[in-house]
Amino acid sequence: MRPGLALDSESRKLPKSTMPAHAPSSTPEAPSKPAGVVSGPSFDVGGTARAELVRIAYRELRGTTAAGLAMAIGLTALAASDGEALRWGPWLALMVANGIYRLALDRGFRREAPADPAMPVWGLRLATAALVSGIGWGASIWIFSTLEAAPALAAGHVMLLIALIAGSVQLLVAMPRCSLAYLGLIGLPVAARLLVRGGAEGQVLAAGVLIFLAYLAAASRRQHHTLLSAIRARVEREILTEQLRAENGRREAKEAELREARIQAESASRAKGEFLTIIGHEIRTPMNGVLGMLRIIRDTPLSEVQRNYLRTATDSAEKLLLLLNDVLDFTRLEAGRLELHPAPFPPEAVARGVADLMYARARDKGLEFKLQLADDLPAAVVGDAARLRQTLGNLVGNAIKFTERGSIRLAVTCNRTSETQVELLFTVTDTGIGIDSASLERLFKPFSQADSTLGRRYGGAGLGLAISARLAEAMGGGLRVQTTVDRGTTFRLFVPCPLPPSSQPSPGTAPATPPSLPRLSSRVLVVEDDPVNQQVIDLFLRKFDLSPRLAVDGESAVRMVAEETFDIILMDCQLPGMDGLEATRQIRQRIGPGHPVRILAITANVGPEFREQCLAAGMDDFLPKPVRLEALAAALQRSLEKSPPA
Repeated sequence: MRPGLALDSESRKLPKSTMPAHAPSSTPEAPSKPAGVVSGPSFDVGGTARAELVRIAYRELRGTTAAGLAMAIGLTALAASDGEALRWGPWLALMVANGIYRLALDRGFRREAPADPAMPVWGLRLATAALVSGIGWGASIWIFSTLEAAPALAAGHVMLLIALIAGSVQLLVAMPRCSLAYLGLIGLPVAARLLVRGGAEGQVLAAGVLIFLAYLAAASRRQHHTLLSAIRARVEREILTEQLRAENGRREAKEAELREARIQAESASRAKGEFLTIIGHEIRTPMNGVLGMLRIIRDTPLSEVQRNYLRTATDSAEKLLLLLNDVLDFTRLEAGRLELHPAPFPPEAVARGVADLMYARARDKGLEFKLQLADDLPAAVVGDAARLRQTLGNLVGNAIKFTERGSIRLAVTCNRTSETQVELLFTVTDTGIGIDSASLERLFKPFSQADSTLGRRYGGAGLGLAISARLAEAMGGGLRVQTTVDRGTTFRLFVPCPLPPSSQPSPGTAPATPPSLPRLSSRVLVVEDDPVNQQVIDLFLRKFDLSPRLAVDGESAVRMVAEETFDIILMDCQLPGMDGLEATRQIRQRIGPGHPVRILAITANVGPEFREQCLAAGMDDFLPKPVRLEALAAALQRSLEKSPPA
């Protein structure tokens, strides 16, 4: 341990718990570090803090040196009347030389601006100069004959030395041992000289000097500990801040990479979508000719064999067109570009349209097709009829594709959920091959089917159900499945749909308006130390036309209540110094029972025990943080209703 710099207990390493998992590197790419701060798992925080204390001492050196030189010259001028230059001449030369050395130290320190590792040397130089100065001032009480001179001169000399002792505390706070030595070198000779002087007065003065020295020593030690702890905490915060800055830099770089990757992915997705759109357009153009000509041929005289050929070609074209639509819709869904266009439509018409479209396909396979419509279906609902029709077409088309014999049933019912909305339920039931439980998990995944052999047997890309499920979610509903192998499958599509507004609104259907906030005229005091919370509460209260006063601690609140009259006090419980509970008790004691002030606790402690403590302290209501505007309005209203007229 180097003498005069710090106590042994104050030298320690930075705890591992205060260091991030990844310390910032010292490479040129790392952000710049604060002056004197070096990161690393074994960084000596105590050494850096002590170095900062030495810097603080040197900041005080120039002023204290100039004051000391002025005092030495002044004392010599006052005491020179005795003509004994042989006694005070060498003393003055020593003090001037020491002052010049100290000023040279100050100049060299400012010019060199030494780093932390060099600080112990500079601290030792300053301590040496301080000790020489202490020896000189302690000897002055013996060299000069001021105590035998006029009482005013004696008192001035003693007071001068006491002022030097007191002023040294700030300069030598960085070096506690040197500070104690300095106090002793000046104070002990003064006490000894007073004792040698003799008499009760000298003994009393000597005792006073010794008591003063003990007090200053304890105060210097406390100040050193406090300042060192504060600097060490600041250094640790700087280290953690630097490490967080470096970590944030790495995170920002990673986020930039992710953003770039996202931009590239979105660009690729847009390119894919644009490509598919172009391909879709290029495919649809010839497909229009194919399907159109096939339809024309169907109306011409054909043999049965030719009609079979025509049916096969038409089915193939329809499947190709359906696949193209599925791919384009899935691409829009993946890119988030699928838009819904809600408008009033009759749900019965949509169901009948799907049934009419699918009836021929079911009949061609020898399947029975049934359409069941509930009697309470609304005449119209609001939604995207085209997307609903597409979803139902996928479900019924799948049912027909995977059913070899039996029947297909489409049932439409509704459930009125409110006066303005209904939930439509579409149930598609078949008697087909069913789905085993192991295949249900990937049923709604794109480009997959319940069984890989189904694609070869029944065709399809496995997009129909994936698109149907996503369309159902986009419309605010959902798609559920219930199935048994070789027994059939039931899909249930539910879609919530608003009812279109009627020309004449029915009673009770007028749009609700939000409740208005109360307009108050009370005198309100807000006791809150946090600036953010102050602003929040102030903005809340101004919505009630209130302009509150502000107190930042309990003492201020008690003083303001004694000087002014308030109707309501919003009291934070955790305050510096006097807390909110004690402030409430003192306010209740000072204003007495005749004052109708209401005190509302605002606290982050929301437990029932603390609520009881607030009420026991004299508070009238309890608002937990975060405070809601509506809750604050209700609490203010309750307080005003309970307050007796002033």
